[in-house]
Amino acid sequence: MSTLSRRIRSHVLLLACLAGNACAEVPGYAPVKAHVCGECAVTVPAEMTPVRGVVISQGAFGTPVGYWSAVDLDRRSMTRFITQLKSPAEKPALVQSRTVQLSEDDLALIVPLMNAVWSLPEALPLQRTTDAVWALELFDAGVRRKEYGMGAIQAQGAELNNMLDTIWRRLAR
Repeated sequence: MSTLSRRIRSHVLLLACLAGNACAEVPGYAPVKAHVCGECAVTVPAEMTPVRGVVISQGAFGTPVGYWSAVDLDRRSMTRFITQLKSPAEKPALVQSRTVQLSEDDLALIVPLMNAVWSLPEALPLQRTTDAVWALELFDAGVRRKEYGMGAIQAQGAELNNMLDTIWRRLAR
């Protein structure tokens, strides 16, 4: 983001705060990107890929069903998707989706956790199991970071995933 874009964004946020008499400052997104993808293939379905945000997917080898959480910072939304894989050669088919809007307070909780993952110089640690898989993909315009593995998401990835679950349970009633 250019200096001019940042200044314009700051002025727009300031005006919005003054107009609403309340302002929750959302941290800047992805200020440090220590570990980014070069040529990693993006596995997130195109309709779920935010320009700026995160997508976390989880599944198991014993079932063709995948569970996805996508946060789109520009739309200020979180979408949960369920996909089903009909055959290993095909892309997953969308079975169900639901979107909720995120507040400034929600974003103020999510963005620092996303930035914590961006700033890690090494890969997230793994808790290995043989029946579960996960992926965490961060997006910031043309830059992305992809983490994946067998087992359960750990460390900062687990914190982010748990926060998304907490927010989802509150908003998706």
